[in-house]
Amino acid sequence: MPNQQRIIGADLGGRYRILSLLGQGGMGKVYLAEDLKLKGKRWAIKECAGFAADPDSFLEEAEMLARLQHPQMPQLVDYFSTDTGSCYMVMDYIQGPTLQDLFEQQGRELPLSQVIQIAIQLCDLFHYLHTFQPRPIIYRDLKPSNVMLGEHDMVRLIDFGVARHYAIGQQADTVQIGTVGFAAPEQFMGLQTDARSDLYTLGAMLYYLLTRGRYAYQRQHMGSLRAKVPEPLASTIELLLQESPELRCQSALEVKHRLRALDADTARVAGEPKGRMSRKQPVSTQVSDKLILVGGLFAGAGSTFAAVSLARLLDHLQVPHAVVEHPAIEPDLYMLLYGDQQAPAHYAYAAAVLSSGQSPVDTVPWRRGFTTWVPLQPEGFQGTWQPSDSFKLLHAVKQPVVIMDISTKWQDASVQELMACADEIVVVLDASPGKCNRPSSLALLQLLESYRARGIHVRYLVNRLEVGQLHKEWVDSLPEAPFCTIPEISAEVVMRAVQKGECVQDQQQVLSRLEQTMQPLLRAIMPEAVLLRQRPRARVSLFSRFRR
Repeated sequence: MPNQQRIIGADLGGRYRILSLLGQGGMGKVYLAEDLKLKGKRWAIKECAGFAADPDSFLEEAEMLARLQHPQMPQLVDYFSTDTGSCYMVMDYIQGPTLQDLFEQQGRELPLSQVIQIAIQLCDLFHYLHTFQPRPIIYRDLKPSNVMLGEHDMVRLIDFGVARHYAIGQQADTVQIGTVGFAAPEQFMGLQTDARSDLYTLGAMLYYLLTRGRYAYQRQHMGSLRAKVPEPLASTIELLLQESPELRCQSALEVKHRLRALDADTARVAGEPKGRMSRKQPVSTQVSDKLILVGGLFAGAGSTFAAVSLARLLDHLQVPHAVVEHPAIEPDLYMLLYGDQQAPAHYAYAAAVLSSGQSPVDTVPWRRGFTTWVPLQPEGFQGTWQPSDSFKLLHAVKQPVVIMDISTKWQDASVQELMACADEIVVVLDASPGKCNRPSSLALLQLLESYRARGIHVRYLVNRLEVGQLHKEWVDSLPEAPFCTIPEISAEVVMRAVQKGECVQDQQQVLSRLEQTMQPLLRAIMPEAVLLRQRPRARVSLFSRFRR
């Protein structure tokens, strides 16, 4: 305490005057300071304990924090040490209550919908850290007192005192640190932490917030501790709290998609108004974010045709969405869309822009109605594509529904990362004899069923066939009966579209047939209110019929 009293009012680093103590913990104290050079500017200055004998570690942490650029994290602006060996970091001063403060003020019971929204934001932050280059960053100390809430409950993650880079192949952390009650088991067992350790701390914090302050190591089934916790939410938290990292969710994006899918249902359970959504409400606010992967069970099944067909049906429903070609596949979309004539002037391929280190957010979008097209360049993607790049691309697309064509690249590492957090996996196949019984097809079917077992929707779609033409023996050979079909489109209709430079799916008779045969898929992925808002079709006069 005497040291603390001496520092209040003192000038540090020749520039910062200490005003008061903001907080303290095992890794040091945090002070409020005014800037003597920039009048009126205030900073949070962290006195970092434990670095006096290890200045290299202090520099490593400071340099790591200096590279972080995220609006929901404090920005490190300066760091220095004194003659006495004390180390300090100067960061943004973030005003607002901590989540722990809010929890106590509300009598230790927060609304379910608020807790889920906070968790979804934390998943975004963890995804940023876990995919940080050149090495992922593991936060390791998530707890309510390290989360601050700003305007509109915007989450700010503070105190990176125990964060560290993840080292591939390392068997244990140099130092095992964490907060009892929230830290993952491996943090206290001499084992290495990784992204799944942060996911455990997220589960532990959710458990704490939803059980009036109980710690995860004391856990009972949540339904016995708090009413109205939906079973899917309780089971997601239980999954995060598995002792073995291999049994937990494997990425922050997977957790985010689980929570996002629960959000609307949770709001209803919590007592928010039921009933059909207003038709006056914008469609984009009625549709929750969805990632739909579309791929073929084997080559030539027609995954691109299926992806475009689904897109044109969503356009008919006035649902904003994007169709993205995964960079691992052989490109088709640009040619199918007659890109030489239809692409906007100065169009830049998003994957190529991203791989060059730039952001594709500011590039000219290729839009047609409610569809945003994101094709690969005709010669294919040139470069190395990392799993984290796929999520950066999804973030740049900024559409509530993303349909990603993965063709047959199921085994690609970046595709499997997406499969783990997809809302829907649509598997396209045709009824050609023997193709489903190929060893490669059987192995893929087994892989897909493993994702279904994890709660991800896997739906089989048959191309070039009507429902009534499916043979029972063929259907029985699949893990599940096909969800819907896409009918065979005649060569004459296809050529008519080609001559006009249009998608054949935009032919009215084709769109009507697709709407009928793919209705089960639309009902599965779209709210009822959206399906009822179908764009009115143009009336066909007797004269126009005569002309045809």
